[in-house]
Amino acid sequence: MNNEKSRNKLGSDVAAQIKQRAFELGFAACGIVQANPVDKNVADRYSNWLQDGKHGSMSYLERNMELRFDPESLFPGVKSIIVVAMNYKPQTLQSPELPQIAYYAYGRDYHKVVKKQLNTLLEYIVKEIAPECNGRAFADSAPIMERYWAQQAGLGWIGKNGLLIIPRIGSYIVLGELFVDVDIPADKPLIRNFCGNCMACLEACPTKALYAPGIIDARKCISYMTIEAKGEIPRELSSALGNRLYGCDACQQCCPHNRKTSATTVTDFLPKPELFGLSIEAILAMDEEEFDRISAGSPIRRAGLDALKKTAQIVKDNQNNKS
Repeated sequence: MNNEKSRNKLGSDVAAQIKQRAFELGFAACGIVQANPVDKNVADRYSNWLQDGKHGSMSYLERNMELRFDPESLFPGVKSIIVVAMNYKPQTLQSPELPQIAYYAYGRDYHKVVKKQLNTLLEYIVKEIAPECNGRAFADSAPIMERYWAQQAGLGWIGKNGLLIIPRIGSYIVLGELFVDVDIPADKPLIRNFCGNCMACLEACPTKALYAPGIIDARKCISYMTIEAKGEIPRELSSALGNRLYGCDACQQCCPHNRKTSATTVTDFLPKPELFGLSIEAILAMDEEEFDRISAGSPIRRAGLDALKKTAQIVKDNQNNKS
């Protein structure tokens, strides 16, 4: 073994130290995986999904494929990937009469929360474990196969709803990754899938965007239509929105693995009062100044006021048609 490899190979107790610190920082799960290229079969399935146009107008998913499939291209010198998950399952829910916001958007933008804590974890590694360590934190902020790496790091399995499901924690989680140039003992991947014969998520999908186990047509997905898509929501799908204003949790609300799990203890994910109680009338009457105020630090800002009003009008029409 040459000196460089020896210097960057950490002891077997290091992984436990890192995980303990991750838990102290509010992460619900933490695993470690060697930074090898993504499995070719997984990469091919992703490429075929794009070729079929299932990603809709999200053209950014087509870019930088070499970065997505090879960690070395994204962070030269990377040896290990520390994968973390943070629980956002809400302690309280909106009134069902109000326009519904996806649970992950109840509180502060998770990108900022997760990335901040990952950088704190990196500081700990440099200070307490490996002063020579260099790293880079990601929270849905770069072309990374997040669920793949989480599964490879032993956090959980990818369910039929296409989301990562963590044993005893469920799927109401957001992921983050810390790429580091030191070699940390890796965890074993979770090979087994615990979905069994359950098809609840496919049956619950309001638009049948989830059309096969683990495969989604984003063009029909309510989350895509209310957050990412530009232009009008197709008339034939608008009634399926029901009273969903921003995002959709249907494929998670029905999942048995989410039934007896604990709610989040992360204060940043607690509901933002200004958003939690929003009425249709308030949204339709809102101006840009008010929207900027209530959406500060929230994922909802991504959609923009015009899109929010467009969806709010559909929700209002759905309510009128129902009454």
